[in-house]
Amino acid sequence: MSKTKLLVLSVLSVALMTLTTGCGKSGKTLATVGGEKITEGDLDTLTRVNPRLKSRLSTKEGKEKVLENYVEQEVFYQESKKQGLETTQDVKDKIDLYTKIIIAQALLDHEMDKKVREYYDNHKDEYERIKISHIMVRTAPDADKTPSDKNKKATKKEVIHSEGEALKLAQQVKDRLTKREDFGTIAKEVSEDDTTKMTQGDLGYVTIHDKRFEHFGWLPLAEKAFAMKVNDVSDPIKTKDGYHIIKVTEEKTTQPLEEADMGIRFRLQADIRTDLLNQLKAKYKVEYINKTPETAPAHP
Repeated sequence: MSKTKLLVLSVLSVALMTLTTGCGKSGKTLATVGGEKITEGDLDTLTRVNPRLKSRLSTKEGKEKVLENYVEQEVFYQESKKQGLETTQDVKDKIDLYTKIIIAQALLDHEMDKKVREYYDNHKDEYERIKISHIMVRTAPDADKTPSDKNKKATKKEVIHSEGEALKLAQQVKDRLTKREDFGTIAKEVSEDDTTKMTQGDLGYVTIHDKRFEHFGWLPLAEKAFAMKVNDVSDPIKTKDGYHIIKVTEEKTTQPLEEADMGIRFRLQADIRTDLLNQLKAKYKVEYINKTPETAPAHP
């Protein structure tokens, strides 16, 4: 996140606590300061200003820390009001600045919400997902070397199979599954993907163009999964890492916008801001009174 964005979020968070104290009085009361309630609604308003706080509020310790910060601001706010400091010109100037920032950010938020919804509605296929598990038999990246060379390179944790050996082992796994042996039990027993074998080979939800699978070079698994039905088991599928047998454990669904929102927002936010700013600069004349003009490069 850019320094500018962090500054805006910091200003908005402080401004929210100092300028709009008492505006979110809904939900359970969490604390009182001088008789003034701080509620769940106040914290919800904070997360709308700064979504990064959502993860902190999801834990007991994080929520207590955010609430304590809010209480501190409320204490300072009440004492400042008591001393009449909000009537000073310095504070009035800051209130004007913070108000402008909040209102300007409201436009960006509105445009972002609209564009995120448009993108989601126009790219629903990107958010179709299916849940799968796999059993993997690895192939050695140096399978063309002699057995003696391989043994010199191998460590205790390495499993080395030639292409033919790996395919044969994968086919044996498929034969056991055809005889209705339990997929998860076999995954724990023979899968050579240490990350998933103890969770019965669970790979979670994947999309047809899954970025995680693209990174691993496993997109053939996603492509095959989307052609399968729930509880179907595939034949061995080749990737750069070896052979995989996959099972579809949940049927295809569409990821809700609420879950997809942050990813879309992260992907689009810079372009949306730039496009909107360019449109508005064309609409509202901008003049820099004392800006030094750029000098043209000298020609020989």
